[in-house]
Amino acid sequence: MHAATLAIGSNSPALRDARRPPPRWQFATGSLVGYLLLVLAAWSAPSPDIPDARSPRPEQEIKAAFVYKFLSYVEWPAGALASGSSPIVVGVVGADGVADELRAIVARRPIGQHRVDVRAIDQTDVLDGVNVVYVGASAASALSRLVPPARERSVLIVTDFPSALAHGSVINLVVVDDRVRFEVSLEAAERSGLKLSSRLLSVALRVRPAR
Repeated sequence: MHAATLAIGSNSPALRDARRPPPRWQFATGSLVGYLLLVLAAWSAPSPDIPDARSPRPEQEIKAAFVYKFLSYVEWPAGALASGSSPIVVGVVGADGVADELRAIVARRPIGQHRVDVRAIDQTDVLDGVNVVYVGASAASALSRLVPPARERSVLIVTDFPSALAHGSVINLVVVDDRVRFEVSLEAAERSGLKLSSRLLSVALRVRPAR
């Protein structure tokens, strides 16, 4: 049997379809590893459609990837980390899904010489031994209790709910036009003794200046 040959003109529908980018949902259901690498490289990625509200994993994966990336752009004061190779400890409250995804990301991805440990904490934790605390929307009421010990111990506070910067968060994740973005409070960072990279600030959705 001879293979049939089909000539396709430059304006044919078949060729136009081949050139057309795949729909957004295909990206959301593609390789998780490739998707996370895209998020980490671009700093902002489309928030994929979530057809089943009971399974919001794609957005959790993106948020976890952002938290991991933030670790490379924060400078803690001397003494906040026990040594040049001690772990960076991320405490998570009110966001079990983000914690699970973050554990998967950091399993084989240290930050320089520092491995990253992820642990669940409760809303009354005093944050001893914690370097980053992620406060999910379901624990928003705990933020006011966590801010004082976080500032005392130079803990980076990351949140994902409205008005969090006004209540002491340093970095807050937001969804704008189907994209996960982040906003930063330099005032909160300075009060915790943290320095944020100018590269981080340059890609933030908005930056609240220090007073």
